Amino acid sequence: MELKRIQQIQLPEQSFYEIFLPTLFIIIGLFGAFNHALWRDEMQGWLVAWQSDDLIDLWKNNAPSGHPILWSLLIYFSKNITGTPLSMQLMHWFLGSSAIFIFWRFSPFNLLTKALFTFGYFPFWEYFFVCRHYVIAELIIFIFCSIFHLRHQTYIPFALCIGLLANTQALSWSLAFAIGVTLLLDWFLNPYQRRNYMKNKNWIFDLISSITISFSLLCFGAFSLFQVRDSVKLLSSFIDIRHFLRVIGQIFGGYMLIIPNSSRFFDLLLCALITLILLISTITFIKSYRLALIYFFSGIIFLFLFNYFLFLGDGSRHYGYYFLLIISSLWLALSNQDQQLKSPNRQNLFTKGNLLYFPSLLTICLTIHMVAGIHMVINDFRLPYSSGRETAKYIQTNGWEDFPIFATRDVEVATVSGYLDREFYLPELSGFGSYAQWANRVVLDRTKTLDEVEVYLNKFSKVNKLLLLLSNRSSIKNLEPGESLSFDKFRVIADSKFENSFHDSEMFYLYWVERIVD
Repeated sequence: MELKRIQQIQLPEQSFYEIFLPTLFIIIGLFGAFNHALWRDEMQGWLVAWQSDDLIDLWKNNAPSGHPILWSLLIYFSKNITGTPLSMQLMHWFLGSSAIFIFWRFSPFNLLTKALFTFGYFPFWEYFFVCRHYVIAELIIFIFCSIFHLRHQTYIPFALCIGLLANTQALSWSLAFAIGVTLLLDWFLNPYQRRNYMKNKNWIFDLISSITISFSLLCFGAFSLFQVRDSVKLLSSFIDIRHFLRVIGQIFGGYMLIIPNSSRFFDLLLCALITLILLISTITFIKSYRLALIYFFSGIIFLFLFNYFLFLGDGSRHYGYYFLLIISSLWLALSNQDQQLKSPNRQNLFTKGNLLYFPSLLTICLTIHMVAGIHMVINDFRLPYSSGRETAKYIQTNGWEDFPIFATRDVEVATVSGYLDREFYLPELSGFGSYAQWANRVVLDRTKTLDEVEVYLNKFSKVNKLLLLLSNRSSIKNLEPGESLSFDKFRVIADSKFENSFHDSEMFYLYWVERIVD
């Protein structure tokens, strides 16, 4: 009774923050959508969809990317909102905002946990400001957690969750498998689930439909990935201790946002020990609800095997899947306390006082995430993520957007191409293009750039003057504006440099190339 009175006293203030904090998140994200300068991976997704005239074109353009088509499909259907990359950013903002709305509306965490999570590195920055397909996985996982109770009536929504995850990104398959294993074992190990489900007179139709939907979407997603199977490098040795510890380091990154130095064996061992403590603490907390434990175990195993045998991961966006798994497992455990195994000392670790240490560990992890998330968002308003937008604006301001433009490296200059909405001559393709076409491109030595310029001038004899756009690490980037280099057939004059960028690779250098006429 005393606890109830305390909750009633605190309710108005808590209700205010439950409206204010997600609203603040959404508003900041909207400002971010208009401010954030896209970098190459983001712009690549936009250009694949923007350059596609129909769905067949979209499939062909997306195929070499190594990702299923769902993200490109969403961009394709939203690209005409503004007809610029902002369309993709607004669509991404909507998905990220929807994920947080579902989190605040349906998750069982207390106010502090929700606040720390909301403004954390992944939901606030990596999967909100940076426009990539990872936000889809976050949204689907949150939908799965919020509708978990519906499994007593239907499996169709879960079939869609599994199928859509399989069409989001390769790592998302691990989460799709975790959902599938959880539902499958629940069916076989829980008579109560079978009895409830079979009360629906159309249960056979629902079950067959669910299996058909999930299997069809899984096959479609597998077909998408199968097209880039040649790029997958399987582990040469089945047993590799250092690689094993590096994969554990990915789990550590999911908890602590830090990846151990793989060149230092002591760092790997220390982080592996801390990871073991964190995993045991998580398992100890969720073990009373069997399905949460199954989901967590299967997700960890599938992600670990994927990282170990197929792809270790490249950056925080990839080990963020471990973070999503941790949060969603806790969500399931707390949302189903009435079905947990009874324990006389069992309490809701997020809403009541207790002597266990797991809430403190989680709060420490979420605090680290929040500090990093807020830092990255503030930094994005201060420092452009890429100087591509600034470079494109400079070209447009001077009225040079229609000049012949020779650009390299294709992977990076796609950012400028997207903002100018035009193709460049890309030596990697020996022709014109606007984004990296992985199946057709040839990797070129940057020191040979001027040789490729000469090839271009020989191919297009009527072009006497062109813009040369180079990304960072160019062999001639040390030329100051106004300085020049002269060769037998042409002269290179430095115009401007654009180095105000968070990503070093997204700094650009602009030159004029003039043919020397005898």
